[in-house]
Amino acid sequence: MRFWLLVFISFLLPVSAYHALAQENFEVRKVVFSGNKTLKKDFLLEKMALEEVSYLEKVFTKKEPFLYSEELINIDLERLERIYQSEGFLFVKATLQPLIVNQNKQTLKLKIKIEEEEPVITDSIAIRISEETNLNTDSLYKKLSGQLQLVHGKRFRDEAIKQDIRLIEDAFKSLGYAYATADYTLDLSPEESSTSIFYSVQAGPKAHIGKTSVSGNKHVSEEFIKKQLRYSEGDRYNKSRLDKTRQDLYSLQLFRVVSVLPEKDAKTYQSPIPVNIYVEEAPRLSTRFGAGYGTEDKFRTFLDFNYRGFLGGARRLNLYLKHSALEPYAVRLRWIQPRFLGLNSTISLNPFIVRNLEPGYDTRTFGVNIPLSYQFNPWLTGKITYYLEDVQQHLEAGDMEFPDQESDKFLYNKSGFLLSAVYNNSTPAFSPASGINLSLGFKLNGHLFGSDFNYTRLWGDVRSYHKIGTGILAVRAMAGNISSADASGFIPVEDRFYSGGSNSIRGWNRSELGPKRESGTPLGGKSIFESNAEIRYPVIWKLSLVAFFEAGNVWEESWTYDFNDLGYAAGSGLRIETPIGPVRFDVGFPLWNEKKSPQFFISVGQAF
Repeated sequence: MRFWLLVFISFLLPVSAYHALAQENFEVRKVVFSGNKTLKKDFLLEKMALEEVSYLEKVFTKKEPFLYSEELINIDLERLERIYQSEGFLFVKATLQPLIVNQNKQTLKLKIKIEEEEPVITDSIAIRISEETNLNTDSLYKKLSGQLQLVHGKRFRDEAIKQDIRLIEDAFKSLGYAYATADYTLDLSPEESSTSIFYSVQAGPKAHIGKTSVSGNKHVSEEFIKKQLRYSEGDRYNKSRLDKTRQDLYSLQLFRVVSVLPEKDAKTYQSPIPVNIYVEEAPRLSTRFGAGYGTEDKFRTFLDFNYRGFLGGARRLNLYLKHSALEPYAVRLRWIQPRFLGLNSTISLNPFIVRNLEPGYDTRTFGVNIPLSYQFNPWLTGKITYYLEDVQQHLEAGDMEFPDQESDKFLYNKSGFLLSAVYNNSTPAFSPASGINLSLGFKLNGHLFGSDFNYTRLWGDVRSYHKIGTGILAVRAMAGNISSADASGFIPVEDRFYSGGSNSIRGWNRSELGPKRESGTPLGGKSIFESNAEIRYPVIWKLSLVAFFEAGNVWEESWTYDFNDLGYAAGSGLRIETPIGPVRFDVGFPLWNEKKSPQFFISVGQAF
């Protein structure tokens, strides 16, 4: 009996080994994690050698599939545990579950079980300075506490401690301690899964800024570059001002490379510290050309000419030409003068001629506007603009707004000021995943500025973006009002509010929601309200699915918001990420409106 048992076992072992070896080099189609409550699948796969490549990705993107290897998988499991440990989960365990194998297709599905256990939480923080300084550490800590990532109650992370070390060093370097270095020690309590962090700072001596040298410039003078400095020779060393100088120089659009390098010597604690600025200039002349298609503007094309350093300094000259169904022709010339009133302001002179062919009106506008903008910080910009416009409106036959008009053209002048402000900390630029975008505007037309019509226009638009798992929730609300000071109450058609379209309420075509003329064309109104909510969820590769719900309307009278008279829409769509923004396919269904059919939209860029 024992003999046959040994024979049976000896038979099984080669068979088991054969099956294990047989799965080597099978294509990994899918990877499934279980137990990963804190770290998402995309984050984990991004840091591992392991990849999942679907059949569609293999066929359409020519992406090479990951081939199964027991040795590589074991290495990746160790890597997975180190990833979790770097994120504060010191006692994590990662194990490979039985493989799901398709022998015919030679593919398999991996299942990895993760036991996270409790993460290490930051308990307390202390900052100690080794040398005698005049700094108030309590005051410094209060200033830093709003910026430090690891504060009481936060999960300990390796990357966060590195960033906090840099933040502490930069804080000292911006107070004159150019040679400051920081380190840390931990007082870990495994039983309570918590740790205290003790930062020790070697401040070193105070230093000052020495002479500044400039290299790499060809057309832009050294004198002009030095006028942009946020510091002066002899000033106390300040890293934040050096960083701001680099940002300012780069924002002039004159350079493609800017380096502001303090030549420090940590061995001798050299002071004053010379600063070397190295630049590589951007081409003085540049041209951009583009073409595309959308359901609203149909075929569109543009040509963009830029001349940098126009008449010397940072001045730029820009000529922009555009054609589309909505703008049959548009010619805009801009003369731009950065640093007009200080380092944060820009003024420009912009003559233009534009024809607008919207569903609700047909106008030709010739004019000029002079905007003066000021950037308060990286997120907040304010602008005041004077404008002067000559408008020619092509009238519809039988338009009841002009019963006594004999000509089919209506001419008028506009002049006034526009005040606007934008706060935007949303990122990334083309497809925001977090942050807020708030814009406010106030337009004063006529009155003291001489115009055929006198009115004010006020509006606000707020957009918010939130990550929900691997998806993104985007919400928007917009409201506006126009008030006329004339007895007629007339508002030029191009300044009225319109609703409906690819960037508005997508159950209606462009400008279709709201008051109509007898002919059925959009009339526009003096009051508007819109709200949008959209879920964006990545599927595979660069493809995302969206679902949205929207409500809004336009009313003919001022300060009229009838929320029992809203148009509602819901729908879904696809997004394909490209270098110029997502290509968008949307279908919107008007709700509780039997007369309306679904609307289809193709465009570039998110709806909001």
